[in-house]
Amino acid sequence: MATTRKKTKTEKGPLVSIVMPVFNVAKIIDDTIHSVLGQSYENFELIIVDDHSADKTLEVISQFKSDKIRVIKCKRNGGAINATNRGIRAARGKYIAFIDAGDVWQPNKLSRQLNFMSENKAGLVFSSYVFADVKGRPKGKVVRMPATIDASRANLIVTSTVMLDMKKLSKSDVKFEPKKKWQRALEKAEGGYGMHEVMVIKGYNPNLSFFEKMRRGVR
Repeated sequence: MATTRKKTKTEKGPLVSIVMPVFNVAKIIDDTIHSVLGQSYENFELIIVDDHSADKTLEVISQFKSDKIRVIKCKRNGGAINATNRGIRAARGKYIAFIDAGDVWQPNKLSRQLNFMSENKAGLVFSSYVFADVKGRPKGKVVRMPATIDASRANLIVTSTVMLDMKKLSKSDVKFEPKKKWQRALEKAEGGYGMHEVMVIKGYNPNLSFFEKMRRGVR
């Protein structure tokens, strides 16, 4: 059964809203949620937007008894982009991060990115990542991201690596569109900054391969 991190008495630092769209991911969501709840930086909310799943996704989520989790249930399936935008609209944090079901964060992902954003005065940051094998182990290819990216190379960015400073961006700036997920945000932020460190394990999804996700534009 799923467990949760103990709640601390005080929460320091600005609130980070983490948006996680899900659809029929009961088999792979457990480790993803654990990796968020286990972050060394603790002042966050995890907004899980269920895109009308037909499996036991909501049942798995309900096992996590954390007041940091907010679940939004869609009445019909509208796709990952629509679910993500709904999560963005619901976000209350000064920063917004994203994670896809099946992916796993390193324990210091939020704290390192917040420091990195402050050091670079950046509105959008992302990190390097590594592919997992079928057992979820980080045994695959390591993808090192460039130090900077502009809107013309927005397709290089993997969603689970991103953090946005909402003091520099508006929610309309970060609204997802088909094939244009990061372009507007990168333009408004005057580019994005990449971390050399691997902060994300890109998970194996038995329902939808990474390459199929790329083809469909919902990576």
